[in-house]
Amino acid sequence: MTETPFDPRQVLDLVADLLPVLLPDAELDPAGPIVKLRWSRGGLVSSAEVGLTELVDRCRQQPNHLWPRTVDDWLRAVVDEIGVATDEHLYGAVAERQRVTLRPQGWSASYDSILAGLSVPFGRYFEIVFGIQSGPDWHRLTQVRRVMHGLHLPGSPSGLEITLNGLAGLTLQEVPGTPWQRFIRPGDQTIGLALVDHEKLLPNGGKGRGSILALPSTDQLVVCPVDRKQDMQSRADEFAHWVAKAHADATDPCSPGVYWLVGELLAELPVDLAITPSVTLPKALKSPFWRRRRT
Repeated sequence: MTETPFDPRQVLDLVADLLPVLLPDAELDPAGPIVKLRWSRGGLVSSAEVGLTELVDRCRQQPNHLWPRTVDDWLRAVVDEIGVATDEHLYGAVAERQRVTLRPQGWSASYDSILAGLSVPFGRYFEIVFGIQSGPDWHRLTQVRRVMHGLHLPGSPSGLEITLNGLAGLTLQEVPGTPWQRFIRPGDQTIGLALVDHEKLLPNGGKGRGSILALPSTDQLVVCPVDRKQDMQSRADEFAHWVAKAHADATDPCSPGVYWLVGELLAELPVDLAITPSVTLPKALKSPFWRRRRT
């Protein structure tokens, strides 16, 4: 039996059937394919053109009996996005309130939303997730809402650059009772981005034998010094236990991992808190005393 070729027009027909019910002020342009949105709340009147490629591709990967539910869920999610976008406008210029946060790789994929979020990978272990700060709330930015706000247009400010500029005044603070230091602003989900700009904010972090660091929560980056003053194994083990507790206690946890930054390499170190030693150190850090280079 020959399989019926996928025809995107069938998906667009479903969109056309549901638009009058879910988005009565919207218009379908099959040539795009796009949906032209128009909405108003109070004195705010807005419009945007949202592409349907994401929806068509999602249906392409499914049997056709699931398409009606998929289209319905997608359009209802767009309705919700209109509400979020409208609320975000109440706090002033949206473009200036763009922010990004650092999350473990795969965080966006596990987010329960039919709409694709805006994120980009950062190395092997993390991803940069884009959002909008509205008062005390931070909303993950979806591709659809990005278009609603016009943030996709040429000349629109970059959320990444805005966030990095906001970290310019960060200084390392001592962690009481420990040999390590940290960047911290309680409640500020952007602080983990210090790792992205480590050449500027941690200019010596990757030099020599590097640094051991962690991001137990989105509002702090903690650096454990690597030097000859102490057995690095015991120091790393203590650090891993401290990180695990900080991650467990965090309001907005990031990663329980312990990482080694050396040069441009960021490597996650294996950690097992149930055994001693708890951290598997690379060979370069295992010796408690390092020989000085002869001059």
